[in-house]
Amino acid sequence: MAASLPPLDPHGAPPVWRLGKIPVRVLLPNLVTLLALCSGLTAVRMAIEGRLELALAAIVFAAILDGVDGRLARALKGTSRFGAELDSLADFVNFGCAPALILYLWGLDTVGSIGWLVVLIFAICAALRLARFNVMLDDPNRPAFAADFFTGIPAPAGAIVALLPVYLDLLGLPRGAATAPVALVYCLGIGLLMISKVP
Repeated sequence: MAASLPPLDPHGAPPVWRLGKIPVRVLLPNLVTLLALCSGLTAVRMAIEGRLELALAAIVFAAILDGVDGRLARALKGTSRFGAELDSLADFVNFGCAPALILYLWGLDTVGSIGWLVVLIFAICAALRLARFNVMLDDPNRPAFAADFFTGIPAPAGAIVALLPVYLDLLGLPRGAATAPVALVYCLGIGLLMISKVP
């Protein structure tokens, strides 16, 4: 990938991007990751517009694509550090920021600044979860079980589980005075489980 990006020469001709030299086996998984990122950002737009069903569908679609891109990269022998970092950035948006905003716009805004604080904590927990996962990939001293098991709830699963109150609301479960406070505690708990050390 780096070979396809020319060095910057401030006094020379403008750099030429040679996307044609990037092998398809490397490009294709990254395109799937970018499609997942587009889906996560679309979820935010749908939530802002009050179309929560479509926002949830976009998060689920992003989670499906997140499961596809890594498998596709391994199947095509197109794994790269660039792809891994891009995947983590997309995961933070899709499964940290987007679900937090959906939850806030759905009903956690009714509890004021506490609701905003909780969704911030949820997004931060997702970021920490993803950063820890990346570091563990390069850690030669990681526990033996870490190769086969996740530590803490994976970010995609955490996002989908955290959105359960929204699913239930859309299914017709009546809202009460305790709905927002319970959802607040629930969201905080899922965020903390993402950074837990439970395998």
